[in-house]
Amino acid sequence: MKKLFAFFWDKSLLIFAIIGAVNTVITMVGTQLLMGPFTNLWGENVAYWASSATMFFLTSIEAFFLNRHFSFESKAPMGKSAVRFATVVAVCYLLSFSMSKWLVPTFIRVCLPQFEGNAWVLRIALLVAQVIYTGCNYLGDRKSTRLNSSHLEQ
Repeated sequence: MKKLFAFFWDKSLLIFAIIGAVNTVITMVGTQLLMGPFTNLWGENVAYWASSATMFFLTSIEAFFLNRHFSFESKAPMGKSAVRFATVVAVCYLLSFSMSKWLVPTFIRVCLPQFEGNAWVLRIALLVAQVIYTGCNYLGDRKSTRLNSSHLEQ
């Protein structure tokens, strides 16, 4: 149990959480702001993906450099780190946003049927996806960064 606690509670988590909190707010606001115009252009389903992908792309670039330097203090080669980081972001993004796009409407349909079909369901799904993404991303970045750094210590 002590190892599990130590894995999740260290300086990297606090710094990652601060960077992540700022990025989450920026991404949430940007995604919500883009959802309306993108819905008008392409419809609600495409807008869900386009607005979230746009904001994740933009904030992920900044997060890569901040987390690399401040959260994980990585000394790994930049190219390999960038590829691993992009892979983690893409996998976490697709997983969390796919899950949320299915979970939230299903939950609404089963538990709150009076709200089914409400325009806010996809907006709520975007917010839930952010939460899932943040946890998934921390675990992926931390594991990826440790893999990158471990070969340098040998």
